[in-house]
This record gives sequence, structure tokens and C-alpha cells, in this order.
Amino acid sequence: MSGHAAAVAANPNWYHTIALPDGTLTPGNVDLRTSARKLLPDRLDGQRALDVGTFDGFWAFELERRGAQTVAIDVERLDHAQWPPRNRERLLADAARLGGVELGRGFAIAHEALESSVDRVICDAYDVTPERIGGTVDVVFMGAILLHLRDPVRALEAALDCLKPGGTLIQMEPFSLPNTLLRPRTPTGDFQPLRSDFTWWYPNLSCLKAWPWAAGFNGTRITHLLRPPSTKKMTGFYVGLSSVRG
Repeated sequence: MSGHAAAVAANPNWYHTIALPDGTLTPGNVDLRTSARKLLPDRLDGQRALDVGTFDGFWAFELERRGAQTVAIDVERLDHAQWPPRNRERLLADAARLGGVELGRGFAIAHEALESSVDRVICDAYDVTPERIGGTVDVVFMGAILLHLRDPVRALEAALDCLKPGGTLIQMEPFSLPNTLLRPRTPTGDFQPLRSDFTWWYPNLSCLKAWPWAAGFNGTRITHLLRPPSTKKMTGFYVGLSSVRG
């Protein structure tokens, strides 16, 4: 077993599938490599990028691989995520259910293997500012995070403040196909804390377009419909979106 493979095997919980230089693949719940080729520009040389809610770092490393000087933010511990209040005590007590997830562990393994220069900053999505991440950025990426936030628009406002004028927000979010078909022009989000451990919202496509607009972005558009290879519990429809800071 190679050094990379041994390090990967020592981490019991991988969210992202990441290809390491020796050919090792991290056993993530979702493989976003094809999605990255569709959503991200081919080259980002000379630009700064921010990955919000990086977890294992897949999107941060993809931004860096395209030439961007990249900073990634995440909360310090899993229990700092925005779990719905009625679920917190049970989830904290159920250590076995959490499976020993240690935020930053997978990131550190991949970071070392890739010889990456991505800077990982402990910061909540609501609290990110240019001062916290060393200045404004040209690109913000947010992947499958808004559904886990009590206030998605607040997080988008913080992202907007980190962008340079003319900068781009790129998103990849799951969406409700039934609610999109039933209400294609009406922004709706299925409120899920009473039946989901970690999810606040399951929005339709119209809602996903409305959130950035409400936060102050311009030109929000759908770029791709996606269904990345995933474990059964992660299988679903995703959408790529692009918005601009005016």
C-alpha cells in the first residue's frame, strides 16, 4: 500500500472523491470530477478564489489546479455546523452515528498529497469577510451548502462582500425535481428540519435562482443540470448556477 493509500485508508470518512498523484482515489460519497469540468473555467490564472464549506477540499483543489490562488473556509468541528436545534442533542450524544467524522482530516491528507498551497481558514459561512481571507476574490464557489444553512441569503450576502466588482459566484446545489415541475416559476423551498437531521431547505430551481438575487447578485443563470456519481444516500439532481457581483 502506497503512502497516500495508507493515509487515505486511515481516514474513515470521506465526503469527496479526490484523485491523488499516485493514482489513489479517496472513497468519497460523491464523485464531482465530471461536474468540476462542467462548472469551473478551464483556467483561472492570476485570480483569487474562495471555496465556502470546503470539507475534504475537492473544489478548493480544483480551483487551485486551474491556476487560482485559493482560500477555503469551513467550521472547526462538525457540531459547529447548523444542525436544526431539535436534532443537536441527539446527534451529539450519538457518537457512533457520526462515525468519527473529524473536519479537516481529509483536507489535510489531500493537501499534503497534492502538495497544495490552499489556505484553509476556520470561518463560518455567515462570518466570512475579505479581512478574514486576506482580501477580496475573483471567484466564490459554494457547493451543496445552502440546504444546510438556516439563512441561505445571509451566507450569500457574505459571499457577495468577498467578491471584487464583476466577480463571479459559481454554485452547485441539489434541488427538488417535484417542486420544480409543480411550481416552475414560484420560488419554493421544502422546510425539512422535522424529518432530516442536517437539512433545512430543499429548494426548487426557481428558489435557487431567487436566493442570489435577494442577496444582491446580478445575472443569475442556470448553467448545468447534474447528477454526479454518488453513494445511494447522496444520489440526486443538482444544478449549476452562475451569478455576478455588479
